[in-house]
Amino acid sequence: MKWSTTFRNRLLGAALVLLLMLTVPHFMAKASGPYKLAVATAHQRPGFREALGAPITEAWFSEGKEVWGNPATAEMSIPVQGRQRSGRLRVRATKDDEHWRLTELTLELSQPYGRINLLSNAERPNTGEDRP
Repeated sequence: MKWSTTFRNRLLGAALVLLLMLTVPHFMAKASGPYKLAVATAHQRPGFREALGAPITEAWFSEGKEVWGNPATAEMSIPVQGRQRSGRLRVRATKDDEHWRLTELTLELSQPYGRINLLSNAERPNTGEDRP
């Protein structure tokens, strides 16, 4: 079956647009200040590494938003995958002057469900009935 040059070019153009629609938001989120701060902070916490199992990677398709007001705020959900388990980092941050500050950093584990507050000193999993 032979395709016309015009059809092939349109098909390639549509594939390129789809690829950009799927990848650009991911890379924009990864470049943001709150994303970088949340991931760096999480990787420094022993509870994060113990719960997921090293090595830990951030998966695609983070969700969230940044609101540029006074103060600027951000809310994100970042999928993470370790050797043993997977989960999501729940992030809330505000921007004071020029610096982002985390107000919430929680690891929500799956299989079995649990939560770890990565900003607390204890970092103990909460596996009670408080699942949202």
